[in-house]
Amino acid sequence: MALKPISTPVGARKLLQRLIDANRCKLEDFDSPPPGHVNPGMYRNLLRDPPDDAEPRIEVVSPRDFQPEPPENPLPF
Repeated sequence: MALKPISTPVGARKLLQRLIDANRCKLEDFDSPPPGHVNPGMYRNLLRDPPDDAEPRIEVVSPRDFQPEPPENPLPF
C-alpha cells in the first residue's frame, strides 16, 4: 500500500478519526506534538478545532423548481 500525502486539514481529520475508531489511539494522544516536531508552537489537535474548512456541500436542484428572487432596484425601462 503506497502512502499518499494529506493535502487538506479535512483529509487529516478523517485519518485521525479513523485511527481513533480503530482503537489505535485516543483523542488525548494528539493533544501534544510528537517528538521531533519541527515547530511545536504551531502544533494543534485538528480533532479539537472546529471544522472551519469543511468540505463544500453540493445540493442538486431541479431547474423547474428554481424561483429567481426579484431585484432590489428594478431597471427603469
